[in-house]
Amino acid sequence: MMHRIGLAAVLLAALLPWPAAEAGFMDRVKDIYGMPERVEELQQQYDDAQEELDASVKRSEETIRKFQQTQEQLLRENQELKSRNARLDEAIGQMEAAERAEAERNRRITRTALAAGGLVVLYFVLMRVVRLAVWRRTR
Repeated sequence: MMHRIGLAAVLLAALLPWPAAEAGFMDRVKDIYGMPERVEELQQQYDDAQEELDASVKRSEETIRKFQQTQEQLLRENQELKSRNARLDEAIGQMEAAERAEAERNRRITRTALAAGGLVVLYFVLMRVVRLAVWRRTR
């Protein structure tokens, strides 16, 4: 029975794939000596990334500064427009008051003219009535 188990183990070991060969001692030594170049390469990549980040920060700061200037300018313009709007509202109020006063004056003139015209018509009517009454009495 032991014999069969051993034979099965050998067959199984023969059928399974063998792991790939690892690098030898010399390859490891070469990798260790090549490390400074890789570190310099990584350092250069880091420096490039840092410069790019600094440039991006400067652009962002410039954009923020421009945005703040634009915002301040728009706030000033908004205040200016608000004050102009208040002056225009005041002027419109004055014009409307003047228009109402003129309309009231025109109504008074019209009423006065109609009253005067009515009095003139009443005078003529009364004169005719008086003349008619006098004419009838004398007849």
